Amino acid sequence: MVRFEEVCLKEKPDWVVVVGDVNSTMACALVASKIVYPNNSLTHSLNNKRVKRPFIAHIEAGLRSFDRTMPEEINRIVTDALSDLLFTPSEDADENLLRRDPSS
Repeated sequence: MVRFEEVCLKEKPDWVVVVGDVNSTMACALVASKIVYPNNSLTHSLNNKRVKRPFIAHIEAGLRSFDRTMPEEINRIVTDALSDLLFTPSEDADENLLRRDPSS
């Protein structure tokens, strides 16, 4: 996480795209959500949001096992919550996000 934060602060990406549900997916989403670019950095807008951090896109969003004993399930829930844009792979993933998944 420290090394990824260093990269983000140096490169100042507009977007961080994370894929799947592994620990590094959640870690990168967490870093991107907490980072604050210096005042002279570009401030972007998406859906009327103005932020001084990269936007986060999650590929494979909305997937759920509904088993919180699985580390991947926690990673999915946290990553989806932190992301600005969610790309789902299936109709059931769409439904999970629309339902505001009660297990999350």
